[in-house]
Amino acid sequence: MTKICCVCQRVEYKTYWKDDYTFAPDERVTHGYCPICFDVVMSDLMDYIEDNDLQGGKDGGKTDSGQQNSLCV
Repeated sequence: MTKICCVCQRVEYKTYWKDDYTFAPDERVTHGYCPICFDVVMSDLMDYIEDNDLQGGKDGGKTDSGQQNSLCV
């Protein structure tokens, strides 16, 4: 199964990621993140967590109403 990056559309080919890849008509495809996009997404996620104080500090990650914070990206 061929993996394509869901952000930049590069395709994993053996041990590296290609910008130019031609799919076979019957080729099965799955999506994921290439290493570069994964690093960017994780960095953005960590910034979001820090900016919104979602690390579960003193109050265990609960809001003023006592509900648990959740994160959807």
